[in-house]
Amino acid sequence: MRKIFMFTLLVLATGTFAFYQASMAKAKAGDLLLTSTKVDSAPSDAGSSQWSEAKESKIALTGAGSVEGKSLLLSAKSVYTSDQIFFRFEWADKDKTLNKNRWKNNNGKWSKFKGDEDRLGVVWEINRIDKFATKGCAVFCHNESKNEKEWYYAVSSSKEKADMWHWKSVRSNPVGYTEDGYVTTNPSKKPEEGRKRDAGSGKAKSNRTKDKSGPAFMQNPAVPASVEDALLVSEAVEIKPDTVLKDGLEIPGYMLYTEWKGSFADVKTKGVWKNGKWTLMMSRKLDTGNSDDLQFNTRKRYPFAVAVFDNAHEHNSYNSEPLKLEFK
Repeated sequence: MRKIFMFTLLVLATGTFAFYQASMAKAKAGDLLLTSTKVDSAPSDAGSSQWSEAKESKIALTGAGSVEGKSLLLSAKSVYTSDQIFFRFEWADKDKTLNKNRWKNNNGKWSKFKGDEDRLGVVWEINRIDKFATKGCAVFCHNESKNEKEWYYAVSSSKEKADMWHWKSVRSNPVGYTEDGYVTTNPSKKPEEGRKRDAGSGKAKSNRTKDKSGPAFMQNPAVPASVEDALLVSEAVEIKPDTVLKDGLEIPGYMLYTEWKGSFADVKTKGVWKNGKWTLMMSRKLDTGNSDDLQFNTRKRYPFAVAVFDNAHEHNSYNSEPLKLEFK
């Protein structure tokens, strides 16, 4: 499980020289504090003027799984208004990855593209989680088995609860959202049972036939696609036996809903890939009123952790040390 989320813990030593060494190590590792600055009006996107008022934090991420031994630098800013909070995340990524379950027609036969999607995850405390403030997401990882299928992700007590925001380049970004979920206990110890989606709707719908041999739907030829590299449920038509398909035709592996509802839809996101990097702006109400969300109080500090996935999923991610959010 150590390979799921690898966090470097700073060891406090006694003595002036030891303290200096620890301080230098911390500086090289990256910023551990993100300050959210009060602004008069909400930014409309990641290029808005309000971001010039915010302090930038450079967060060092450490690779785990297939990217173990590698590192990634995440630039982060935050601003807030009287009722909303905004985050701006930016990181280098040489490729815009949209291949997750994507189909291609090869002389009448369907094949899937290799690869996955790009992702960013942010985890917060809803109810206090033992050692989360000092160990971050590592406290959610259970079972030291060498078999990854036996690993599971959960909090340790029924009194604990985490808020999990999961942005996905294929399944959420094209329609302007980040999936909003939470982490709870997992008595079954099944890999995904500790992770739940917030109440509501909007989850992407898998696009495949019952026998999983190809896509079940395609873009309606009579309707120009309103979202690039995506297939909307409202614009999809069924692929029938007599449907004429062009050789080389590519079809997304998911159908997306443009309108998300409920607590699942709390985190609005605009993500843009350009010139070898992703830039995301996330926004959410400070207080959503939902029990499956963290409610931000601008007089408090909040521990959190961040992970970036480059064309990957599950255990192959770049992960932060435990971080803190404060309001200014």
